[in-house]
Amino acid sequence: MKKSNRNVLRVSVIILITLLIGITLWFNLTSGTKTVDVGDEAIDFKLSTLEGETIQLSELTAEKGVILNFWGTWCKPCREEMPDMNDFYIDGHEDYEIVAVNVGENQQQIRQFISGLDAELQFPIALDSEKSVTDAYNIGPLPTTIAVNKDGVVVKKQEYQLNHEDIASFIEASIE
Repeated sequence: MKKSNRNVLRVSVIILITLLIGITLWFNLTSGTKTVDVGDEAIDFKLSTLEGETIQLSELTAEKGVILNFWGTWCKPCREEMPDMNDFYIDGHEDYEIVAVNVGENQQQIRQFISGLDAELQFPIALDSEKSVTDAYNIGPLPTTIAVNKDGVVVKKQEYQLNHEDIASFIEASIE
């Protein structure tokens, strides 16, 4: 291959790669999916609970701060943090509510998971079987926890497992 042909080929490959990177970035930045961050207004939702009740975020935040904990039965950190959240909830939740939002699993899986825990969970388990709320909040890794204050504003967010201090911090942030 002649030297001039190689140079043309190299330049063409570089232009093609640059063009593909540009298109990828453009699609990612304009795709409409946005992560809900601290300071954003919480996205309202209505979900059924494991007990058959209906939970609507805007109704809860009218009276209390709310801690949303997105989780799955296969998630070991979720299993480890739930008893700690339950301890806080049992100690008193007059000013806040904890809602554990299960991501896309059926009731049998959830009930089996809960029966395997050392604690009897007192806070509501919301069923996001269609993953509509999970998608609306653009939740990535599980568990992800979001604190929403009485004004309906996201005041704290953490991906991955919470410890006792983290849970206390989420409660404090949700009621301020």
